[in-house]
Amino acid sequence: MYLLDHLVHFVKKPEQLVETTKELGLHTVNGGKHEMWGTYNSLCYFDLSYIEFIGIFDEVLFEKAAGEPFTLHETYKNGKFQNGVVRMAFRTECIEKVAENLRSLNYDVFGPEEFSRRRPDGSILKWKLLHFGKRDQILDWPFIIEWEGNDSERYEDLLGRGTIKPHPLGNLLIKEIEIGVADLSIASEWGKVFDLEVHGTDKFKRIKMENCALTFKKIVGKNKILQIIISGAKEVKELTLEGSSYLIKK
Repeated sequence: MYLLDHLVHFVKKPEQLVETTKELGLHTVNGGKHEMWGTYNSLCYFDLSYIEFIGIFDEVLFEKAAGEPFTLHETYKNGKFQNGVVRMAFRTECIEKVAENLRSLNYDVFGPEEFSRRRPDGSILKWKLLHFGKRDQILDWPFIIEWEGNDSERYEDLLGRGTIKPHPLGNLLIKEIEIGVADLSIASEWGKVFDLEVHGTDKFKRIKMENCALTFKKIVGKNKILQIIISGAKEVKELTLEGSSYLIKK
């Protein structure tokens, strides 16, 4: 029912990441503006999963968006506007059913709502979005997205546009996301909500999705996304990009 769709990485200027990542052997393209939220992005795809480098072009619109519960905008504001990977999105093809299930589990659910943005070429991209959580949560949940059109259609469209293109560094895929938590029971809760098996020890717990693994590591301090692991590279690289760590390996 769920696939990793994308990671939201706040940066100062998304357009600069196009050149920065090119120098590292990654293919990134300018995305477009979210006129309703005051944000804009550049995109780095790994098959249909991607990293969204996102920035703010209108602080007033962004402040309004940050007032909406459980949104990535609220997360960024609550984190005192510290850049880095702050949230992840899971993709589904049955978002209304997901909303019903989350409500049955007593989560506060907002959506699904329909959104769109204009691409640089003028075409319109459409999707549905759902946010959920509980006010006493200590780690923000992924938000849920359902794109217009099926995955095969979207892949061919993105390929044709040049948004998806081979990375000079290799045939890369997002393999694993490491998340630091003070309490490993969070992993069990995620497993229950997303109907996924949880394995591990008293030091870490792992959830295996169809296209990515989530590894929860026990840490002291703030709960946060620790590292993004990308596989399939011609050479190993450890990167720090505006507040977040990436391990690119063979």
